[in-house]
Amino acid sequence: MRIYEGLVRALRSVGADTVFGLMGDGNLDHVVTFSAAGGRFVPVLHEGGAVSMADGWSRTTGTIGVASVTHGPGFTNTLTALTEAARAHSRVLLLTGDTPEGSEHLQRFDLRSATELTGARYVRVTEEGAADQIAGALDQVRTGPGPVVLDVPLAVGGRELRGSVASALPGRGIDVTVLDEDALDAAVGVLASSRRPVVLAGRGAVLSEARGSLLDLAARLGAPVATSLLAREYFAGDARDLGIAGTLSDPATLDLLLRSDCIVSFGASLNRFTMAEGALASGRGIVQVDLDKDAFGRHVRPDAVVQGDAAGVARAMVELLAEAGIQREDWHAGVPAPSAAAPPVAARGTVDAGAAMDELNRLLPAERLVVTDTGRFVYTAWRRLGVAHPSSFVHTLNFASIGLGVATGIGASAAHPDRLTVVVAGDGGGMMGLGELTTAVRERLPLLIVIVDDGSYGMEHHALRQAGLDTDYARTSWPSFADVARGYGAEAHTITDLDQLRDVLEHLPAVPAGPVLIDLVVDPEAMVAE
Repeated sequence: MRIYEGLVRALRSVGADTVFGLMGDGNLDHVVTFSAAGGRFVPVLHEGGAVSMADGWSRTTGTIGVASVTHGPGFTNTLTALTEAARAHSRVLLLTGDTPEGSEHLQRFDLRSATELTGARYVRVTEEGAADQIAGALDQVRTGPGPVVLDVPLAVGGRELRGSVASALPGRGIDVTVLDEDALDAAVGVLASSRRPVVLAGRGAVLSEARGSLLDLAARLGAPVATSLLAREYFAGDARDLGIAGTLSDPATLDLLLRSDCIVSFGASLNRFTMAEGALASGRGIVQVDLDKDAFGRHVRPDAVVQGDAAGVARAMVELLAEAGIQREDWHAGVPAPSAAAPPVAARGTVDAGAAMDELNRLLPAERLVVTDTGRFVYTAWRRLGVAHPSSFVHTLNFASIGLGVATGIGASAAHPDRLTVVVAGDGGGMMGLGELTTAVRERLPLLIVIVDDGSYGMEHHALRQAGLDTDYARTSWPSFADVARGYGAEAHTITDLDQLRDVLEHLPAVPAGPVLIDLVVDPEAMVAE
């Protein structure tokens, strides 16, 4: 058996049935072998799109997302998407094959150094250790955090495999850390001394399936519950739910959060957005619970930390509080009513973005997936366009690069062909990613792409306006998004009023037979950057 054949068998043995990629000399052998073995190869327009698709697949399934590209420029084209996946701690495996050592090959490049700059991990396969190296890379990407680049050099892939990759794969998942009793006691001590605590869940709590345990803890502490953006809707339907904490909170909810004297966080990074630009990080006790010890103190300095699985730690906290006889009444008088907002006013021939997101939220299937690019439109989309479960939500803001949302949404849609995936992008990021619409058309994916089209690079428009400078520097002139999408073979609509939008959405199948694009024309002067 050749080494590349052993790689393919190993991929199939861990359940990888789809690879996104672009073929070249460096990956041709394993792509052809993977397809011949019954795997699904999804050819893409651009190598960065392949990594973003694998990222979207991984983040919405919790499984490995696989991308495959050739060496040299094929690999360098992935670097922005790979950095995004690394900062999202996404389980992406990027396969490539380096040029022969010592050659003057035009596409020679230092793959290891470039990989390390992105924050991903690099594994190079050698003839002598191939089985263990392939198995080790798969174990690393399964247990995380973050992507792994697996380099099977051209000169190595065709050699005979020594040993079995499958036998080298450990049969385990992520280890759950044994709790440190002293750390747990210190954390419970902070909670016991508080009078107005808040229980905060992040995506780590979602992955731990900790909802019931966190609500039990909140009930014992008399605390409301809130989430990070990535855990949005996790407590939906519960009377204690405050929704998303931080910069996305309704003002009345943020006022309540600011009255707290303690935040106990489970699997949340406590970044500046969740902590309301630092307002929630001072003047109160902070208890941080996370599986990843490197998360502690990354953004705020906690008063107590516990390394462990969110559900297990929450249960242990409840037990200790019960032993101490602590059972508190709720300190908050229910969830605050949303603050009143002024009715939107849209310029003639444009749509108010908030009102449009409300209509999307109302008329699209509840079990949708939502993927957002980045730009000043995201605050409106995040507040107004919900999901039924946190795992159905993905954003591509971790590297703050526009242009990744469409491909990431295609990967999510490929992983969930029985559900509608909604991608929301600005016109700048949308145009960057629009070429991958050809992939969605070819794969007949149930994808709705909503372009929030203000005819400008929005954050720059906002910055110029704030500085009193001419905003025309940020204005753009694109071809019609709808015309381009139709040229690619997709259904497309240009929307300039809400009645048009309602008509399109009311006639949209719950699971379309292929991608649909909506060009939502908005007023650049009415868009807010928060």
